[in-house]
Amino acid sequence: MPSYTTESFSTYKAEFSATLIQVDAMLLSDIFEVEVEFGWLTTDYAKSNAAFLKIKFFIESVIHQCVLTHPGAKINMANITNKVVMLPHPPANDVIAMVLHSKLNAIVSEYIEIIKVTVGSKVRDPVISYTHAETVYPVLPELKDWVKSDDYYYDSPWWGRNDTDTQDFEVNSETDLTNPPESDTILDDLEKAVLGGLKMEKEGGEVVEISDWKPEIIKD
Repeated sequence: MPSYTTESFSTYKAEFSATLIQVDAMLLSDIFEVEVEFGWLTTDYAKSNAAFLKIKFFIESVIHQCVLTHPGAKINMANITNKVVMLPHPPANDVIAMVLHSKLNAIVSEYIEIIKVTVGSKVRDPVISYTHAETVYPVLPELKDWVKSDDYYYDSPWWGRNDTDTQDFEVNSETDLTNPPESDTILDDLEKAVLGGLKMEKEGGEVVEISDWKPEIIKD
């Protein structure tokens, strides 16, 4: 199968805003610049375009205007309507970059390989970014350490799954692990829309919106 070389890859740049919950219940707002370098693993342009659009959708729609928090935060997140991104440590560029590198690879690994993810704050002084370019993630815990259980619905934490989840779920000895919480199907719907397998109109001609997203063809 054709693949990239170290001198043949694409770069995607984006931004997302977030509210950060630090230690001692401190709230900060920030705008993050993200740069993703990736290699195309297939000559099937429709499928590779669909994979790229999943990257774009995750950064620009799923985590845009999210709340970045951590298990030790002293703020109750139960009534927050923003997307909650549960990090294993207080939000920092290196933690965010590793989580994104892992999550994006899990989402698109069949058609695209994520080479590097660089994350930098636009509002911090001094401006320092962090680049992660490995498939080893020193700050990301193993599943059983993360969910505090030897058994779970899935075989990897949320940052290692092909879905839009950004946090995991509490389980105990009485939890039915054969019945995981429902996840949305937006990534599958996005791919079907690009590949022509999703019916975009109801009978009578009413257009069905998919979270305000419209398919587009990307030319490298």
